[in-house]
Amino acid sequence: MLTVEQYISQMKKKKKLDEFDFKNHAENMAAVMKCVVEYFNTYLNPEEYDYETIKLEQSAARVEKEIADTLLRSKDFIIEYYKKYKSRIDRTLKSHLKSYEYMDLFYSRDDFENMINKFCEDRKIQDMGLAEHKEELIILVQELKERETEKPSRTGYKYLDEALLSWIKDTYAEFKVNLFGFAGEIAYQYYEKYVESIYDRSTEQHYHINRYNHRYNNNPFGVDEIYKDNCHRPFIEGRKGELEMLIMYDWVHSWVEDAEYWPEYVNLCVNTGRVNIVRNMNILLPVINKGIDYPEDIKSSSVFVETTTGALKADPGGPYILRLSYDKENDLIWKDDGQLTRVITNLQESFAAYGPPNALELFSPLRGPMYTEKEFFARYSQLEKKLKKYDGITIALVNGPQRHKAKPSYLMQTTKDIIKIRTLAKELKLRLKISLDISKLITNKNNHSQFEQEFNQLSELRHSIVGVHLANRFPSSSLIDRIYKEDKVYLNQYEYPRLSDFLGSISALFNDNRRRYFVPEEVKSSEELEELADNLLRAGFSFVDWKDEQQP
Repeated sequence: MLTVEQYISQMKKKKKLDEFDFKNHAENMAAVMKCVVEYFNTYLNPEEYDYETIKLEQSAARVEKEIADTLLRSKDFIIEYYKKYKSRIDRTLKSHLKSYEYMDLFYSRDDFENMINKFCEDRKIQDMGLAEHKEELIILVQELKERETEKPSRTGYKYLDEALLSWIKDTYAEFKVNLFGFAGEIAYQYYEKYVESIYDRSTEQHYHINRYNHRYNNNPFGVDEIYKDNCHRPFIEGRKGELEMLIMYDWVHSWVEDAEYWPEYVNLCVNTGRVNIVRNMNILLPVINKGIDYPEDIKSSSVFVETTTGALKADPGGPYILRLSYDKENDLIWKDDGQLTRVITNLQESFAAYGPPNALELFSPLRGPMYTEKEFFARYSQLEKKLKKYDGITIALVNGPQRHKAKPSYLMQTTKDIIKIRTLAKELKLRLKISLDISKLITNKNNHSQFEQEFNQLSELRHSIVGVHLANRFPSSSLIDRIYKEDKVYLNQYEYPRLSDFLGSISALFNDNRRRYFVPEEVKSSEELEELADNLLRAGFSFVDWKDEQQP
């Protein structure tokens, strides 16, 4: 049944009435009034339509308006069913969907057909005439699923491997399944079950106590059962470890504040073959410095070599990192064109004799009243141009240590300097990258807030950091049973070995899949190097030999 507005609109079209034709104002008014009279006297016949029928028609009109843009294929079926049974079949079916554990993974007609068969067998609704509408119901449940499935967003997942993100993106594009949403729902279920929230009125403090041990768990979140139930789905087959990883990511980053476990967990999954498409995180390409070998389980075929003239005294014997340095305060190679030219010539001859290095490091020159970034880049661009044919070489500037105020500072020695140098290099479209000597950068800094302040700034240009220098001088790990965030305290029933503030900050700085060469600084023995390597492994770093990986 039409409303009076709909009836008048219909008659207007039929009689081609134009209410904006002011020449026929009187005739138009008479025609509309006639339509209103016809509506109430002829169309709206009280003998044929009682009050309940009119009320039902009005309700059906509201339902139609509500679903007009969201359930296009099922709109007519929903309205007809509503008029016949006075029931919103779309709402009934939507409520039923919640009882299906893996509804978020449904994608095929078989999924929806099996679900509708069970739905129609429900004793509570067997008398609602559903059996004769199975085809319409299958279409409806598909539409409901599509409407409830949001497009996966990368927001909040910046530390996930690109291969995982591609898997999620491709799954949604082909099957309209949001794996982020499914993993997040599983993580939330465990949060509801295992995390206790307590408010202490005496201290006005909120506590979140995690009673689930997610670390080093052979079957976290019951992923074995989830995979067994869903491995027939093409986007799940062979991806058990990857699915587990999605759930773990949401769990440690969103619910229990254990993000420092993430890099270690990823590397553990990769090294044990738990995942198929994910790569290691925080990959370091170990470089031998001063002849001190790494532990047996860390292979290294690259050496660190220094020169002040550009000339090499001996064959490095394989892959090598070459640092162009200078003696004490004598940085004339960056301030005298003649000396720079001789150094470049020596470099070219060394590369011709022994092959180019994997990376050429440039030790930062000293800043002076007449020597700033502008003068440095004027000379650096000459070096880059002369070495242009060696396009496989990574060229990086390494920061100098903090200096006493009485001495001139290095052109690049603070975080602010690093950001400025890299920004200028990018603007000038030069190849120059950053080699980060972390121990020198954080001299005289010894607490978490200071580390965090430095590394948070550097994290914005982590992709430009190609090398890492680090000495074995930082606090060891300790047992800490709580994490403070905003006005909440996060506790774990199981004590996890927490990283020192320093190691945790370094791990968080990188937190990606890029490969960076690693030079152990000031390490005096194999025992010291083993301790340093163990600390880095515990912080979620992994070591890969140059021969097995591409150059950085």
